[in-house]
Amino acid sequence: MAVLGAGGTNPPLIPDALLTVSTTWSPPYKIKALVRCFGGGGSGAIGRNKSSLSKGMLVTGGGAGEHAGSILELDPSVTYTVVVGAGGAGLGSTSDGIAAGNAGGNTSFAGSGITTITANGGAGGLALNAPDAGTAYTQAGAAGGSGGAGELYRHTGGAGGAITKPSGSNNVLDNTFVTGGGAVGLFGTGHAGGLVSWVTTASNNRNVGTGGGGVNGAGGPVNSDSGSTTLFTWGGSSFGPAGNTTVAGTTPGWGVNSDANAVAPNADAWESTFDFWQSGSLLDRVNHTYQQAYGILSPPGTGGMGHGAVGIYSYATAATLFGGGGAICTSNVAFNVQSQNYNFWQQIGGRLGGGGGGGGISSDTSSKLVNSGIGGRGGVLIEMLERVT
Repeated sequence: MAVLGAGGTNPPLIPDALLTVSTTWSPPYKIKALVRCFGGGGSGAIGRNKSSLSKGMLVTGGGAGEHAGSILELDPSVTYTVVVGAGGAGLGSTSDGIAAGNAGGNTSFAGSGITTITANGGAGGLALNAPDAGTAYTQAGAAGGSGGAGELYRHTGGAGGAITKPSGSNNVLDNTFVTGGGAVGLFGTGHAGGLVSWVTTASNNRNVGTGGGGVNGAGGPVNSDSGSTTLFTWGGSSFGPAGNTTVAGTTPGWGVNSDANAVAPNADAWESTFDFWQSGSLLDRVNHTYQQAYGILSPPGTGGMGHGAVGIYSYATAATLFGGGGAICTSNVAFNVQSQNYNFWQQIGGRLGGGGGGGGISSDTSSKLVNSGIGGRGGVLIEMLERVT
């Protein structure tokens, strides 16, 4: 019996190609292929706030890169040019104030005889000072990449999480609200990082960090004051959106900060992880959480876990392929939260275009460093459909 691809008139099986750096490329022979381009994700914004400033800060994650695709007939005699958009560079600062993140780069696939495919990068995260407690403020999340070119589809990247603060006399001073980055749109417009929608009865000195968007659902939102000074949520996943902190208190805190309220995502894939966390020894928990920092236990398309803390930090689940980075917000730290060239793993946008998570420090009387998440690098995926004779 003849073996398919081993000889005769049957062509060999054609492997797909994933290109994550700018290069040139040609197929081994004439083929029809689905070529997908992913723009780079934007990095998150930062905000640093000494308690003496008596300001609130609204800091958002970066937007995800655009996803554009075409079905093309590619010829081995043509050298195609691949430009891969870099992720937006993360920020680092020891100075008080806010700074917007950096946009991701554009990705393209071009060559003779085809229409160029372009996927634009996501915007950098945005930030806003909110010094007046009696005024309502709204900060939109950074926009996902859009406006590129693809004959089959163009999916706008997910936005960074938005933030709204209503008017009131006691819901702004020294509060720092930070959101996760957006996810790449695999099936349509990408999902956003977790939003923050505060209530008028919320108190001062709150640290909020939401999760990044996932490919099938947004990062977990914070939409009320649960009574904790620190609030954070999970990232969305390929199974759906993350949970909501309005049910905080019905689940235990995660990470080394047991005072925080975290909500496990609405996904069966996480149940074993959640059970392990509750039953394992302290050493097991530390090792397990360290693994999560590298995304080892995360399904593809998962957003990074957000984090809110007082005086300490923890490792947490990282964003995986296409997912948005989670936000980090802390206060009263006694050390540099992050070195200039390092991001917590959960803040970094997932590869192939995830938006980076925002970063913030509040109520800090010294000059400690705060960083934002790097945007996920873009790429080009060439899926071979058939050989053309």
